[in-house]
Amino acid sequence: MFNSDFYPAPKEVIHQMISRFDLNGKVVLEPSSGKGDIIDALKEHVANVLCCEINEDLAKISASKAKLIANDFLTVTRDKVSHIDCIVMNPPFSADEQHIIHAWEIAPNGCEIVALCNWQTIDNPYSKTRKELVSLISNYGYSENIGDLFSDAERRTGIDIGLIRLTKPGTSDDFSDFFSDEDDDPERQENG
Repeated sequence: MFNSDFYPAPKEVIHQMISRFDLNGKVVLEPSSGKGDIIDALKEHVANVLCCEINEDLAKISASKAKLIANDFLTVTRDKVSHIDCIVMNPPFSADEQHIIHAWEIAPNGCEIVALCNWQTIDNPYSKTRKELVSLISNYGYSENIGDLFSDAERRTGIDIGLIRLTKPGTSDDFSDFFSDEDDDPERQENG
């Protein structure tokens, strides 16, 4: 159905992804939303959901459930998501490391990222992007092999799935970039 990378996450997997979050009132991005299964779960937890979906037919379905901010997630820039609290993603496994790294690059300070991937992406870091992803995980989060949880899914994968959790350092109200460490100019502190 739709394309070779379309593997909707089963409800049990989605629950495992989001169960530790208090999503009430949070702004969450779902960058590869498919037909919106993750969107549905996020909305059940009263999250405000933004989404991206590259497939035109699936994008129509997702846009009926959440605010579609782009079709191709890899074109989304930091300014479009500077206000989000969390990214929950089931990216296409053919480019999962690229999608997760892009999520990291555009995520604001304090943002939490939870992503599914092919476990081999983490377990066999033979490429530059895979090595970069493994380094991100090592420095800013963790990963676990959650097994072949798609064995009873709408579309079966027959592969072990990795669950990645990353937290971008800082807080969303961190204004450190707006202030200088330089001392004020003493001449300008005089009265009128």
